[in-house]
Amino acid sequence: MRRRPLLAALAALAPALPAPLPAPLPALAQEPWPARPVRIVAPFPPGGTVDIMARLTAAWLQEVLGQSFVVENRSGAGGNIGAAAVARAQPDGYTLLMGSPGTQAINAHLYPDPGYDGIEDFAPISLVAEVPNLLAAHPSLGARDAAALIALAKQRRLAYGETSIGGSTHLAAELFRLQAGIEGDHVSYRGSAPMLGDLLPGRIAWGVDNLPSILPHIRSGALTAIGVTSRQRWSGAPEIPAIAETLPGYEVTAWFGLLAPKGTPAPIVARANAALVRMLAMPEAGRRLAELGATPLPGTPEAYRAHILAEHRKWGEVIRRAGIRLE
Repeated sequence: MRRRPLLAALAALAPALPAPLPAPLPALAQEPWPARPVRIVAPFPPGGTVDIMARLTAAWLQEVLGQSFVVENRSGAGGNIGAAAVARAQPDGYTLLMGSPGTQAINAHLYPDPGYDGIEDFAPISLVAEVPNLLAAHPSLGARDAAALIALAKQRRLAYGETSIGGSTHLAAELFRLQAGIEGDHVSYRGSAPMLGDLLPGRIAWGVDNLPSILPHIRSGALTAIGVTSRQRWSGAPEIPAIAETLPGYEVTAWFGLLAPKGTPAPIVARANAALVRMLAMPEAGRRLAELGATPLPGTPEAYRAHILAEHRKWGEVIRRAGIRLE
């Protein structure tokens, strides 16, 4: 998810948000939190979607809570290095994690020892947003929707690609293949640029990428949009169907949410949740996320934990059925 367009989008989000809502946030019985700068660890490199969501979240919490929130990028091992660092941090509310499907739900099924437990080692605060992926095909195929692509894939073996082994684009491609009952020649790439370097000239037939990265090529006509991987059509491009319209129950999104180390005092979790949820409910936050192809997902810590558990079960089964292994 390392893209210059995303960096440009982040720069466009710089103007200050409106003043915080006047209703009081939950009070703390002891030292007010935050009394000093708070670190949000983004376990992936700068410029990717996780990094951008971390920086937006930091800006929103700083606006509401009146204290500095700084983002620290600690990348490596599919997010495991940064996530493990937060899991081992003092549970005092001053080190938080911007989690994603990989760190919280997928890596446990791919790595023998990620160095942490994505469920038990964290106190969820709130989901922040989700971003759909997009399945696109080379125009030479002539397929314009999922049904047509599936029909072609049943007639002949097609090569397909994704942008990160074990990531949401990989799992989106494999879930599509499994639900459609098709086979193909899988090619895994390290990032969007290498995959697009093969998809745009037609060296592979179809591929899956994060929506913000691949959408310009759809709009230019260089690629054909087969479908978004969210349950419903994306409001920013309602003309693109959802794959679920052809394959009921199909859904894959890259989601992002804030977590604290296990044992963080409940009042701190509640205060951070209240601040973040209320900012996400503001129209300005929704507009800014929409510019990135994202949808806000404010909610309770309990709802976030339930979401992680559901994703952990879902992707464990897909990884097992598809035989996905790290290479």
